Amino acid sequence: MEEKTLYTKKIITRNKAFFLDLKENPNGKFLKVTESNGEKRSFVFIPEEGLKEFHESLEEMLENHF
Repeated sequence: MEEKTLYTKKIITRNKAFFLDLKENPNGKFLKVTESNGEKRSFVFIPEEGLKEFHESLEEMLENHF
């Protein structure tokens, strides 16, 4: 199954790098969030149908707590 990258963004903070990759494969679009500290990588995959709720929840958290 081949993945196509539609958008990518790198965020550096403290001693970590975060990569936000919007990807697409035959099953649809999804967001892949990668956390890397140089030694170890962790991944989270959010399917297209969950992105709107993820965005709304993140926006609400930022507005109310930062």
